[in-house]
Amino acid sequence: MRRSDGPRSQLLSLPPRTGRRPAAEVRDLAHVVPGVPTGSAAWWAEVASARTPLWFPDGLPAADDPPAAGEGARSGVPTLLFLHRHDPGAPGAPGAPGAPGAPGVYLDLAGLTDRADLTAGAMTHVPGTDVHVAAFGVPDGYVGSYAFVPHDGGLRSPAARNTPQARAWWLGVLAGSRPDALARADGLVDSRGSARSVAVAPPDADPGTAPHASAPHASAPAGRTTARTWHRPDGVDQPVWVRTPARAPGGEVGLLVLFDGAMWADRVPIGPVLDDLHARGLVPPTAAVLVDALSTDRRAADLAGTDAYLDLVADDLLPRVVEPVLAGLGLRSHPDPARHVVAGQSYGGLAAFRLAARRPERFGACVSQSGSFWWPAMDDPAQRAVAAHLRTAPARSTRTVLQVGRLEGELTDANREVAALLRRRGEHLDYTEVTGGHDWAWWSRHLGVGLVAALG
Repeated sequence: MRRSDGPRSQLLSLPPRTGRRPAAEVRDLAHVVPGVPTGSAAWWAEVASARTPLWFPDGLPAADDPPAAGEGARSGVPTLLFLHRHDPGAPGAPGAPGAPGAPGVYLDLAGLTDRADLTAGAMTHVPGTDVHVAAFGVPDGYVGSYAFVPHDGGLRSPAARNTPQARAWWLGVLAGSRPDALARADGLVDSRGSARSVAVAPPDADPGTAPHASAPHASAPAGRTTARTWHRPDGVDQPVWVRTPARAPGGEVGLLVLFDGAMWADRVPIGPVLDDLHARGLVPPTAAVLVDALSTDRRAADLAGTDAYLDLVADDLLPRVVEPVLAGLGLRSHPDPARHVVAGQSYGGLAAFRLAARRPERFGACVSQSGSFWWPAMDDPAQRAVAAHLRTAPARSTRTVLQVGRLEGELTDANREVAALLRRRGEHLDYTEVTGGHDWAWWSRHLGVGLVAALG
Protein backbone atom coordinates (compact mmCIF):
# COMPACT_ATOMS: atom_id res chain seq x y z
CA MET A 1 0.00 0.00 0.00
CA ARG A 2 1.39 3.39 -0.93
CA ARG A 3 1.10 6.21 1.57
CA SER A 4 1.24 9.90 0.83
CA ASP A 5 0.20 12.81 3.02
CA GLY A 6 -1.18 14.93 0.24
CA PRO A 7 -3.69 14.92 -2.59
CA ARG A 8 -3.07 12.90 -5.69
CA SER A 9 -2.42 15.10 -8.69
CA GLN A 10 -5.20 15.54 -11.22
CA LEU A 11 -2.83 17.33 -13.59
CA LEU A 12 -4.24 20.66 -12.45
CA SER A 13 -7.84 20.05 -13.42
CA LEU A 14 -8.83 23.55 -12.30
CA PRO A 15 -12.11 25.47 -12.42
CA PRO A 16 -12.76 27.62 -15.51
CA ARG A 17 -10.78 30.88 -15.66
CA THR A 18 -8.35 29.55 -13.05
CA GLY A 19 -4.67 28.81 -13.47
CA ARG A 20 -1.74 29.93 -15.60
CA ARG A 21 -2.40 32.60 -18.24
CA PRO A 22 0.89 32.80 -20.14
CA ALA A 23 -0.25 34.07 -23.52
CA ALA A 24 0.51 37.76 -22.99
CA GLU A 25 2.66 37.85 -19.86
CA VAL A 26 5.67 39.58 -21.40
CA ARG A 27 3.59 42.03 -23.46
CA ASP A 28 1.46 43.00 -20.47
CA LEU A 29 4.46 44.02 -18.39
CA ALA A 30 4.34 47.28 -20.34
CA HIS A 31 1.20 48.12 -18.33
CA VAL A 32 2.89 47.57 -14.95
CA VAL A 33 4.94 50.77 -14.99
CA PRO A 34 3.95 52.68 -18.14
CA GLY A 35 6.77 54.58 -19.81
CA VAL A 36 9.52 52.91 -17.76
CA PRO A 37 11.72 50.21 -19.33
CA THR A 38 10.82 46.78 -17.97
CA GLY A 39 13.52 45.45 -15.65
CA SER A 40 15.25 48.81 -15.13
CA ALA A 41 16.16 49.99 -11.65
CA ALA A 42 13.30 52.49 -11.76
CA TRP A 43 10.86 49.77 -12.86
CA TRP A 44 11.86 47.46 -10.01
CA ALA A 45 11.61 50.36 -7.55
CA GLU A 46 7.99 50.88 -8.59
CA VAL A 47 7.26 47.17 -8.30
CA ALA A 48 8.86 47.07 -4.84
CA SER A 49 6.67 49.97 -3.77
CA ALA A 50 3.52 48.20 -4.98
CA ARG A 51 4.59 44.83 -3.50
CA THR A 52 3.96 41.49 -5.17
CA PRO A 53 2.20 39.61 -6.56
CA LEU A 54 0.53 42.42 -8.47
CA TRP A 55 -3.26 42.23 -8.44
CA PHE A 56 -5.49 42.87 -11.47
CA PRO A 57 -9.11 42.41 -10.30
CA ASP A 58 -10.45 42.96 -13.83
CA GLY A 59 -7.74 40.88 -15.44
CA LEU A 60 -4.84 41.74 -17.69
CA PRO A 61 -5.39 43.74 -20.88
CA ALA A 62 -7.27 41.79 -23.53
CA ALA A 63 -5.18 40.21 -26.27
CA ASP A 64 -6.18 42.75 -28.89
CA ASP A 65 -5.07 45.76 -26.87
CA PRO A 66 -1.91 47.41 -28.16
CA PRO A 67 0.93 47.13 -25.62
CA ALA A 68 1.07 50.87 -25.02
CA ALA A 69 -2.63 51.31 -24.38
CA GLY A 70 -3.17 52.44 -20.84
CA GLU A 71 -6.91 51.96 -20.53
CA GLY A 72 -8.10 49.20 -22.83
CA ALA A 73 -10.46 46.28 -22.46
CA ARG A 74 -9.60 43.78 -19.76
CA SER A 75 -9.95 40.00 -19.84
CA GLY A 76 -12.32 39.97 -16.88
CA VAL A 77 -10.32 37.19 -15.21
CA PRO A 78 -9.02 38.26 -11.77
CA THR A 79 -5.28 37.78 -12.04
CA LEU A 80 -2.22 37.64 -9.79
CA LEU A 81 1.03 38.58 -11.55
CA PHE A 82 4.13 37.07 -9.93
CA LEU A 83 7.53 38.65 -10.57
CA HIS A 84 10.98 37.31 -9.72
CA ARG A 85 14.24 39.19 -10.13
CA HIS A 86 17.08 36.91 -11.14
CA ASP A 87 20.25 37.45 -9.12
CA PRO A 88 23.18 35.68 -10.77
CA GLY A 89 25.42 36.75 -7.93
CA ALA A 90 23.55 34.72 -5.33
CA PRO A 91 25.53 31.69 -4.09
CA GLY A 92 24.66 28.66 -6.20
CA ALA A 93 22.20 30.58 -8.38
CA PRO A 94 21.88 29.46 -12.00
CA GLY A 95 23.99 31.76 -14.10
CA ALA A 96 26.42 32.47 -11.27
CA PRO A 97 30.12 31.74 -11.81
CA GLY A 98 30.53 27.97 -11.80
CA ALA A 99 26.78 27.26 -11.90
CA PRO A 100 25.62 25.07 -14.80
CA GLY A 101 23.07 25.83 -17.46
CA ALA A 102 20.85 28.74 -18.33
CA PRO A 103 18.83 30.26 -15.51
CA GLY A 104 15.19 29.37 -15.07
CA VAL A 105 12.68 29.94 -12.28
CA TYR A 106 9.87 27.64 -11.20
CA LEU A 107 6.97 29.08 -9.19
CA ASP A 108 5.65 26.60 -6.63
CA LEU A 109 2.16 27.98 -5.96
CA ALA A 110 -0.16 25.98 -3.72
CA GLY A 111 -3.15 24.55 -5.55
CA LEU A 112 -2.26 26.13 -8.90
CA THR A 113 0.99 24.43 -9.88
CA ASP A 114 1.99 20.81 -9.52
CA ARG A 115 5.13 18.78 -10.17
CA ALA A 116 3.10 16.46 -12.39
CA ASP A 117 2.99 19.30 -14.95
CA LEU A 118 5.99 21.55 -14.45
CA THR A 119 5.02 23.79 -17.38
CA ALA A 120 2.33 25.48 -15.27
CA GLY A 121 4.93 26.82 -12.84
CA ALA A 122 7.74 27.60 -15.30
CA MET A 123 8.05 31.38 -15.19
CA THR A 124 8.54 33.30 -18.42
CA HIS A 125 11.88 35.10 -18.79
CA VAL A 126 11.67 38.57 -20.31
CA PRO A 127 14.51 38.69 -22.89
CA GLY A 128 17.28 41.14 -22.14
CA THR A 129 16.17 41.67 -18.52
CA ASP A 130 16.45 40.07 -15.08
CA VAL A 131 12.65 39.65 -14.94
CA HIS A 132 10.78 36.36 -14.70
CA VAL A 133 6.98 36.57 -14.77
CA ALA A 134 3.96 34.30 -14.30
CA ALA A 135 0.29 35.30 -14.41
CA PHE A 136 -2.45 33.20 -12.78
CA GLY A 137 -6.17 33.58 -12.95
CA VAL A 138 -7.51 33.02 -9.45
CA PRO A 139 -10.95 32.56 -7.92
CA ASP A 140 -12.13 35.18 -5.45
CA GLY A 141 -10.88 34.44 -1.94
CA TYR A 142 -7.80 32.49 -3.03
CA VAL A 143 -5.17 31.97 -0.32
CA GLY A 144 -1.93 30.16 -1.17
CA SER A 145 1.68 29.92 -0.13
CA TYR A 146 4.37 30.12 -2.78
CA ALA A 147 8.11 30.09 -3.33
CA PHE A 148 10.50 30.60 -6.22
CA VAL A 149 12.85 27.80 -7.28
CA PRO A 150 15.75 29.08 -9.40
CA HIS A 151 17.21 26.24 -11.45
CA ASP A 152 19.52 25.47 -14.35
CA GLY A 153 16.77 24.48 -16.76
CA GLY A 154 16.88 20.79 -15.88
CA LEU A 155 13.74 20.20 -13.80
CA ARG A 156 12.76 16.67 -14.84
CA SER A 157 11.29 14.12 -12.49
CA PRO A 158 13.09 10.76 -12.44
CA ALA A 159 9.87 8.80 -11.99
CA ALA A 160 6.08 8.95 -11.97
CA ARG A 161 4.64 11.51 -9.56
CA ASN A 162 3.34 9.30 -6.73
CA THR A 163 6.51 7.27 -6.20
CA PRO A 164 9.18 7.49 -3.47
CA GLN A 165 11.76 8.40 -6.12
CA ALA A 166 9.76 11.33 -7.43
CA ARG A 167 8.90 12.58 -3.95
CA ALA A 168 12.55 12.48 -2.83
CA TRP A 169 13.58 14.32 -5.99
CA TRP A 170 10.94 16.98 -5.46
CA LEU A 171 11.90 17.56 -1.84
CA GLY A 172 15.46 18.08 -3.06
CA VAL A 173 14.22 20.64 -5.59
CA LEU A 174 12.23 22.51 -2.95
CA ALA A 175 15.29 22.65 -0.69
CA GLY A 176 16.56 25.34 -3.07
CA SER A 177 13.38 27.42 -2.95
CA ARG A 178 13.25 30.98 -1.69
CA PRO A 179 10.42 33.31 -0.63
CA ASP A 180 9.38 36.45 -2.49
CA ALA A 181 11.48 39.37 -1.23
CA LEU A 182 8.77 41.79 -2.37
CA ALA A 183 5.74 39.93 -0.97
CA ARG A 184 2.92 42.10 0.31
CA ALA A 185 1.57 39.58 2.85
CA ASP A 186 3.18 37.93 5.86
CA GLY A 187 4.80 34.60 5.03
CA LEU A 188 5.27 31.37 6.94
CA VAL A 189 7.76 28.58 7.54
CA ASP A 190 6.36 25.26 6.38
CA SER A 191 6.73 21.79 7.90
CA ARG A 192 9.98 21.25 5.98
CA GLY A 193 11.46 24.36 7.56
CA SER A 194 11.34 26.34 4.30
CA ALA A 195 10.24 29.97 4.21
CA ARG A 196 7.29 30.63 1.90
CA SER A 197 5.40 33.75 0.94
CA VAL A 198 1.61 33.99 0.91
CA ALA A 199 -0.65 35.34 -1.84
CA VAL A 200 -4.23 36.43 -1.13
CA ALA A 201 -6.81 37.51 -3.70
CA PRO A 202 -7.89 40.20 -3.38
CA PRO A 203 -4.80 41.32 -1.42
CA ASP A 204 -6.78 43.29 1.17
CA ALA A 205 -9.25 40.48 1.84
CA ASP A 206 -9.65 38.95 5.28
CA PRO A 207 -9.43 35.21 4.47
CA GLY A 208 -11.25 34.19 7.66
CA THR A 209 -14.57 35.19 9.14
CA ALA A 210 -13.29 35.08 12.71
CA PRO A 211 -9.99 35.98 14.36
CA HIS A 212 -7.01 34.15 12.90
CA ALA A 213 -3.24 34.12 13.13
CA SER A 214 -2.72 37.14 10.91
CA ALA A 215 -4.91 39.47 12.99
CA PRO A 216 -4.55 38.84 16.75
CA HIS A 217 -6.53 40.99 19.15
CA ALA A 218 -4.14 43.68 20.37
CA SER A 219 -5.47 43.73 23.93
CA ALA A 220 -5.92 39.98 24.39
CA PRO A 221 -4.15 38.78 27.56
CA ALA A 222 -1.57 36.16 26.70
CA GLY A 223 -1.86 32.58 27.84
CA ARG A 224 0.99 30.47 29.16
CA THR A 225 2.87 27.71 27.33
CA THR A 226 4.41 24.77 29.21
CA ALA A 227 6.71 22.33 27.41
CA ARG A 228 6.80 18.67 28.37
CA THR A 229 8.03 15.37 26.93
CA TRP A 230 5.48 12.59 26.62
CA HIS A 231 7.28 9.33 27.40
CA ARG A 232 4.90 7.03 25.60
CA PRO A 233 4.33 3.45 26.81
CA ASP A 234 5.54 2.21 23.41
CA GLY A 235 8.99 3.75 24.02
CA VAL A 236 8.60 6.88 21.88
CA ASP A 237 9.47 10.24 23.44
CA GLN A 238 7.26 12.95 21.99
CA PRO A 239 7.50 16.71 22.69
CA VAL A 240 4.24 18.31 23.83
CA TRP A 241 3.31 21.93 24.52
CA VAL A 242 0.36 22.84 26.76
CA ARG A 243 -1.03 26.34 26.19
CA THR A 244 -3.32 27.43 29.03
CA PRO A 245 -5.65 30.46 28.90
CA ALA A 246 -4.92 33.65 30.81
CA ARG A 247 -8.25 33.40 32.61
CA ALA A 248 -10.34 30.37 33.57
CA PRO A 249 -13.16 31.23 35.98
CA GLY A 250 -13.77 28.30 38.27
CA GLY A 251 -10.49 26.67 37.27
CA GLU A 252 -12.05 24.40 34.61
CA VAL A 253 -10.83 24.41 31.02
CA GLY A 254 -11.77 22.59 27.89
CA LEU A 255 -9.07 20.83 25.88
CA LEU A 256 -7.92 21.22 22.29
CA VAL A 257 -5.64 18.40 21.16
CA LEU A 258 -3.83 19.61 18.06
CA PHE A 259 -1.50 17.45 15.97
CA ASP A 260 1.69 18.76 14.28
CA GLY A 261 2.39 20.60 17.51
CA ALA A 262 5.78 22.06 16.56
CA MET A 263 4.12 23.95 13.70
CA TRP A 264 1.43 25.37 15.97
CA ALA A 265 3.82 26.12 18.83
CA ASP A 266 6.29 28.11 16.73
CA ARG A 267 5.86 28.47 12.96
CA VAL A 268 2.14 29.30 12.75
CA PRO A 269 1.53 30.01 16.44
CA ILE A 270 -1.87 29.01 17.76
CA GLY A 271 -1.31 30.89 21.03
CA PRO A 272 -2.32 34.34 19.74
CA VAL A 273 -5.35 32.81 17.99
CA LEU A 274 -6.61 31.26 21.23
CA ASP A 275 -5.84 34.41 23.22
CA ASP A 276 -7.92 36.34 20.69
CA LEU A 277 -10.83 33.89 20.76
CA HIS A 278 -10.84 33.93 24.56
CA ALA A 279 -10.69 37.74 24.75
CA ARG A 280 -13.65 38.05 22.37
CA GLY A 281 -15.64 35.39 24.21
CA LEU A 282 -15.96 33.31 21.04
CA VAL A 283 -14.86 30.09 22.75
CA PRO A 284 -14.90 29.13 26.43
CA PRO A 285 -11.55 28.84 28.29
CA THR A 286 -9.64 26.10 26.49
CA ALA A 287 -6.14 24.68 26.96
CA ALA A 288 -4.34 23.58 23.79
CA VAL A 289 -2.30 20.36 23.79
CA LEU A 290 0.15 20.58 20.89
CA VAL A 291 1.58 17.17 20.02
CA ASP A 292 4.76 17.09 17.96
CA ALA A 293 4.99 14.87 14.86
CA LEU A 294 8.72 14.00 15.37
CA SER A 295 9.33 12.93 11.75
CA THR A 296 7.52 12.21 8.50
CA ASP A 297 7.64 8.45 9.07
CA ARG A 298 6.59 8.70 12.73
CA ARG A 299 3.77 11.04 11.76
CA ALA A 300 2.42 8.62 9.17
CA ALA A 301 2.68 5.67 11.56
CA ASP A 302 0.85 7.52 14.34
CA LEU A 303 -1.79 9.53 12.52
CA ALA A 304 -2.59 7.10 9.71
CA GLY A 305 -1.84 3.87 11.54
CA THR A 306 -3.85 1.68 13.86
CA ASP A 307 -6.16 2.85 16.63
CA ALA A 308 -3.47 2.16 19.24
CA TYR A 309 -1.98 5.64 18.99
CA LEU A 310 -5.40 7.27 19.25
CA ASP A 311 -6.04 5.37 22.48
CA LEU A 312 -2.64 6.47 23.82
CA VAL A 313 -3.63 10.10 23.32
CA ALA A 314 -6.88 9.63 25.22
CA ASP A 315 -5.70 7.22 27.93
CA ASP A 316 -2.06 8.17 28.51
CA LEU A 317 -1.20 11.65 27.22
CA LEU A 318 -4.17 13.42 28.78
CA PRO A 319 -4.21 11.87 32.27
CA ARG A 320 -0.47 11.35 32.72
CA VAL A 321 1.01 14.48 31.10
CA VAL A 322 -1.65 17.12 30.57
CA GLU A 323 -3.65 16.85 33.80
CA PRO A 324 -0.53 17.31 36.00
CA VAL A 325 0.39 20.44 34.04
CA LEU A 326 -3.11 21.82 34.57
CA ALA A 327 -3.07 20.90 38.27
CA GLY A 328 0.23 22.70 38.72
CA LEU A 329 -1.46 25.87 37.49
CA GLY A 330 -4.57 25.43 39.61
CA LEU A 331 -6.63 24.14 36.70
CA ARG A 332 -8.49 20.96 35.74
CA SER A 333 -10.11 19.70 32.58
CA HIS A 334 -13.85 20.17 32.23
CA PRO A 335 -15.86 16.96 32.75
CA ASP A 336 -18.12 17.56 29.72
CA PRO A 337 -16.69 15.97 26.53
CA ALA A 338 -18.48 18.67 24.52
CA ARG A 339 -15.81 21.05 25.82
CA HIS A 340 -13.01 18.95 24.31
CA VAL A 341 -12.02 19.05 20.62
CA VAL A 342 -9.32 17.33 18.60
CA ALA A 343 -7.98 18.99 15.44
CA GLY A 344 -5.44 18.41 12.70
CA GLN A 345 -4.46 18.86 9.08
CA SER A 346 -4.08 16.23 6.33
CA TYR A 347 -3.17 12.99 8.17
CA GLY A 348 -3.82 15.01 11.32
CA GLY A 349 -7.33 15.81 10.11
CA LEU A 350 -7.93 12.13 9.47
CA ALA A 351 -6.66 11.26 12.95
CA ALA A 352 -8.79 13.98 14.55
CA PHE A 353 -11.94 12.58 12.94
CA ARG A 354 -11.05 8.99 13.88
CA LEU A 355 -10.19 9.89 17.48
CA ALA A 356 -13.46 11.76 18.03
CA ALA A 357 -15.38 8.86 16.45
CA ARG A 358 -13.56 6.24 18.52
CA ARG A 359 -13.57 8.06 21.87
CA PRO A 360 -16.75 10.18 22.10
CA GLU A 361 -16.59 10.02 25.90
CA ARG A 362 -13.39 12.14 25.73
CA PHE A 363 -13.96 14.34 22.68
CA GLY A 364 -17.28 15.85 21.68
CA ALA A 365 -15.99 17.68 18.63
CA CYS A 366 -13.35 17.53 15.91
CA VAL A 367 -11.90 19.98 13.39
CA SER A 368 -10.44 18.36 10.27
CA GLN A 369 -8.61 20.55 7.77
CA SER A 370 -7.88 18.80 4.47
CA GLY A 371 -8.42 15.45 6.16
CA SER A 372 -6.85 12.54 4.26
CA PHE A 373 -10.16 10.73 3.85
CA TRP A 374 -8.85 8.84 0.82
CA TRP A 375 -7.07 6.63 3.40
CA PRO A 376 -5.94 3.87 3.30
CA ALA A 377 -5.77 3.47 -0.52
CA MET A 378 -5.40 6.58 -2.64
CA ASP A 379 -6.06 4.76 -5.90
CA ASP A 380 -9.33 3.09 -4.89
CA PRO A 381 -12.23 5.22 -3.59
CA ALA A 382 -14.10 2.05 -2.68
CA GLN A 383 -11.58 1.40 0.11
CA ARG A 384 -12.02 4.75 1.89
CA ALA A 385 -12.23 3.62 5.52
CA VAL A 386 -13.98 6.64 7.04
CA ALA A 387 -16.73 6.62 4.42
CA ALA A 388 -17.23 2.87 4.91
CA HIS A 389 -17.51 3.38 8.68
CA LEU A 390 -20.09 6.15 8.29
CA ARG A 391 -22.29 3.99 6.07
CA THR A 392 -22.87 1.41 8.81
CA ALA A 393 -22.07 2.92 12.24
CA PRO A 394 -24.79 4.41 14.47
CA ALA A 395 -25.30 8.17 14.25
CA ARG A 396 -23.34 10.23 16.78
CA SER A 397 -23.77 13.51 18.68
CA THR A 398 -20.24 14.63 17.75
CA ARG A 399 -19.83 18.15 16.36
CA THR A 400 -17.79 17.77 13.17
CA VAL A 401 -16.07 20.69 11.44
CA LEU A 402 -14.64 19.89 8.00
CA GLN A 403 -12.57 22.37 6.02
CA VAL A 404 -10.94 21.51 2.70
CA GLY A 405 -9.39 23.38 -0.20
CA ARG A 406 -11.30 23.52 -3.47
CA LEU A 407 -8.01 22.96 -5.30
CA GLU A 408 -6.99 19.65 -3.67
CA GLY A 409 -8.02 17.22 -6.37
CA GLU A 410 -9.20 13.82 -5.15
CA LEU A 411 -8.78 14.85 -1.53
CA THR A 412 -11.48 17.48 -2.06
CA ASP A 413 -13.74 14.78 -3.48
CA ALA A 414 -13.07 12.49 -0.50
CA ASN A 415 -14.02 15.29 1.93
CA ARG A 416 -17.20 16.00 0.00
CA GLU A 417 -18.12 12.33 0.29
CA VAL A 418 -17.64 12.36 4.08
CA ALA A 419 -19.65 15.58 4.38
CA ALA A 420 -22.53 14.10 2.36
CA LEU A 421 -22.58 11.00 4.57
CA LEU A 422 -22.62 13.08 7.76
CA ARG A 423 -25.56 15.11 6.46
CA ARG A 424 -27.41 11.94 5.48
CA ARG A 425 -26.90 10.61 9.02
CA GLY A 426 -28.33 13.81 10.52
CA GLU A 427 -25.15 14.61 12.45
CA HIS A 428 -23.92 18.08 13.31
CA LEU A 429 -21.68 19.32 10.50
CA ASP A 430 -19.99 22.60 9.71
CA TYR A 431 -18.50 22.23 6.22
CA THR A 432 -16.38 24.81 4.40
CA GLU A 433 -14.51 24.75 1.11
CA VAL A 434 -11.68 27.27 1.04
CA THR A 435 -10.26 28.58 -2.22
CA GLY A 436 -6.80 27.08 -1.83
CA GLY A 437 -4.70 23.94 -2.03
CA HIS A 438 -3.12 21.58 0.50
CA ASP A 439 -1.53 24.39 2.40
CA TRP A 440 -0.57 25.83 5.77
CA ALA A 441 -1.41 29.31 4.45
CA TRP A 442 -5.15 28.79 4.75
CA TRP A 443 -5.02 26.15 7.50
CA SER A 444 -3.44 28.71 9.84
CA ARG A 445 -5.95 31.40 8.88
CA HIS A 446 -9.06 29.24 9.19
CA LEU A 447 -8.37 27.11 12.26
CA GLY A 448 -9.77 29.82 14.53
CA VAL A 449 -12.99 29.80 12.51
CA GLY A 450 -13.17 26.04 12.92
CA LEU A 451 -12.67 26.20 16.67
CA VAL A 452 -15.51 28.70 17.00
CA ALA A 453 -17.76 26.34 15.05
CA ALA A 454 -16.71 23.40 17.25
CA LEU A 455 -16.75 25.06 20.68
CA GLY A 456 -18.54 28.40 20.39
